Amino acid sequence: MTELISNVLQQLSGSYNNILNNNLNDNLTTLTIFEALLAVLAVITGFFGMNIPLPMTEDPNAWIYVSLCSFILWLILAKVMRWIVKKR
Repeated sequence: MTELISNVLQQLSGSYNNILNNNLNDNLTTLTIFEALLAVLAVITGFFGMNIPLPMTEDPNAWIYVSLCSFILWLILAKVMRWIVKKR
């Protein structure tokens, strides 16, 4: 009887560990996607922190164009990554 209860407890513990591991994997997937999306914006803004000649530096509305292009690129990447995660 105690052996049977011990086996049931081990299986229950294993099931609980599997559920926790799956939740952790889902959280890490979400964080990885979020980090990858933020990295794109960091690379784009990093170019404008360099002391080199860049296109549209004389245009007063250049920051609006760059922001819009970055936002559109970010949305496209978010859709692609969401599609990849749901495909799994």
